[in-house]
Amino acid sequence: MNSDDLVIPIIAATALLLTMVGFVGLLLVLNNTRRIRHRAELAELQQQKDRAVMDAEREATQHTLRDIGRELHDNVGQLLAVAQLGVNTVLDETGTNPRLAAARDALEQGLDEVRRLGHDLNTDLWQQRTLLNAISAEAERLERVARVQVHLEVKGTPQQPPADISTVLYRVFQVILTNALKHSGADRIDITLAPALANGTTSHGLLLTITDNGMGFDPANTPAHAGLLNIDKRCALINYAAQCTTAPGGGCTWHLQPRT
Repeated sequence: MNSDDLVIPIIAATALLLTMVGFVGLLLVLNNTRRIRHRAELAELQQQKDRAVMDAEREATQHTLRDIGRELHDNVGQLLAVAQLGVNTVLDETGTNPRLAAARDALEQGLDEVRRLGHDLNTDLWQQRTLLNAISAEAERLERVARVQVHLEVKGTPQQPPADISTVLYRVFQVILTNALKHSGADRIDITLAPALANGTTSHGLLLTITDNGMGFDPANTPAHAGLLNIDKRCALINYAAQCTTAPGGGCTWHLQPRT
């Protein structure tokens, strides 16, 4: 076989080799493009989560400020008015020490209330509170202000979620309570905190259940409004699932737990 007979096989082999190299290069480029796209998608999801956390923090603060405004007007204002009336009466009528003592007691109660509200306004303290402490404080406030029975039960030793997850869960918890008070006519709310179990044994985050004894509704014939959609959307961003169980006349139960 002379050299001319080897030219065609060499050209064919070279072309095949170049084709294989090009194909491998194309695969590498496609794989790198997918990796870049995947990182971009992860970054976008993280940005969405961060925005949701910031929105939840802002709304939780606004919610607290509105409640504090109402309490200042209804509770502290009334206490201070009673104290002022008592002091003025004592000034008009000398020698009435019992009234002075009553006015002094009312003023002390008012000052304690102001201190408590100032404690709630301190955002640094909120950052240091656990989700359980925040939910307990909200339950106590509802019983005092909204005049509803609130029963909080803690089962086992629930894990404290990270700060961003706790913030979103607390805001979702506030929205559910607000809906129950506004729309359901409930006079009792039961709250349960428990460890969420993976495979029935391993602790996997926190399970939060909120049940009211209100009028309930028919999910099949009730269009989802913005509040319900926001609950699902926010829970999804922190990899939680929100499930609502309800029926006309049967109250409403929300389960918030990590997605498996």
